[in-house]
Amino acid sequence: MPELNKEQEEAASFIDGICAVIAVPGSGKTRTMMERIGKLVKLHDVAPESILGLTFTRNAAEEMRSRLIPVLGDQASRVMLSTLHSFCYWVLKCEGRVFEILSGKEQLIFMRNILKQLRIKNVSLGMALNEISLAKNNLITVDEFRDLYEGDKIGSRISEIYETYDWEKTKKFLLDFDDLLLEVYKLFSSNPAIKDKYSERFQHVLVDEFQDTNPVQLELLRSLISSDVEGGSLWVCGDDWQSIYS
Repeated sequence: MPELNKEQEEAASFIDGICAVIAVPGSGKTRTMMERIGKLVKLHDVAPESILGLTFTRNAAEEMRSRLIPVLGDQASRVMLSTLHSFCYWVLKCEGRVFEILSGKEQLIFMRNILKQLRIKNVSLGMALNEISLAKNNLITVDEFRDLYEGDKIGSRISEIYETYDWEKTKKFLLDFDDLLLEVYKLFSSNPAIKDKYSERFQHVLVDEFQDTNPVQLELLRSLISSDVEGGSLWVCGDDWQSIYS
């Protein structure tokens, strides 16, 4: 395997604090991230279990796993590498939450039944799901959504759908993918002891494709690095400096 260049070596050798790596697609950001994990474990005696690597698609997470094995060997399996959604699913299950995932065809049928129940014909199924997802990703509650679209006929109907959709899911112990992030955000915000448990466990958090982060994801990452424990790092990489520094 070719050696890292000067800039990649500098990024991989970073220890504590916050580091942002910005480079064009295909320039070796993910590889540098894996080499950094290897250096933390081999050179700085960091426990693999205290390292969390996050990305935003399942394929990217699998790619990280495959690239870490040549770097760490058998210890690679001890590092948690996952999508942020999978990480949130794991947190909720660790905290004893009982739920099933609502997604795909089942989610479409579920929303179609909500529209029928409310006798709404001027809002499409796709529009309802997209608007609710956008609101949740931007931490906009049902009440805030209702106030935001007060006086707007379509917006008011969507707020009604939003409220009913969440209520019906709650009754059936269902969470959609957006809920996974939102529920962990609420959990960390309302229970500092639980938040600290995870931020203390994962001393080093690395995020690939950070430019894809939305507001709820950003707040979750902030929660994970807000522990008072000394040491630790947040290492992010992406190809859009405006998204990383905004």
